[in-house]
Amino acid sequence: MRQNPARWRAIEARLGRELTIWMATVRSDGRPHLAPVWFIWLDDKIYIATGDETQKFTNMRYNQNIALSLPDTGSVVIIEGEAHVADRATVEVLADYFYHKYEWDFRYDETAVWRLIEITPRKILAWGDGYEADGTRIL
Repeated sequence: MRQNPARWRAIEARLGRELTIWMATVRSDGRPHLAPVWFIWLDDKIYIATGDETQKFTNMRYNQNIALSLPDTGSVVIIEGEAHVADRATVEVLADYFYHKYEWDFRYDETAVWRLIEITPRKILAWGDGYEADGTRIL
């Protein structure tokens, strides 16, 4: 559904430069959990690092469906996707991206047992970006 290449490039650029994204997961009893997280956008996927004792990680054990939103309410990007723990090779590659973006290497941060989560977008919505004539659904 990426009908407008200029719009897609603009969205990818925002995903590359934004520092935080809001992530919604669902507890096993159905209650939502919302938290801002650092993230990396790479090869059409989003990556977050989270401690294995966090509520979001616990929630993803029961339900891998998540929603993400950039914080700007004037130019909205919402992503729905599926989250899974990344494999070791991906961890090694993404650790460098996190370090370059945030000056943080989760592999050596002893405050938690960190897990790299790979999120594959299934649906992307956007509005307030000047491309409303193209509709809100991007993917």
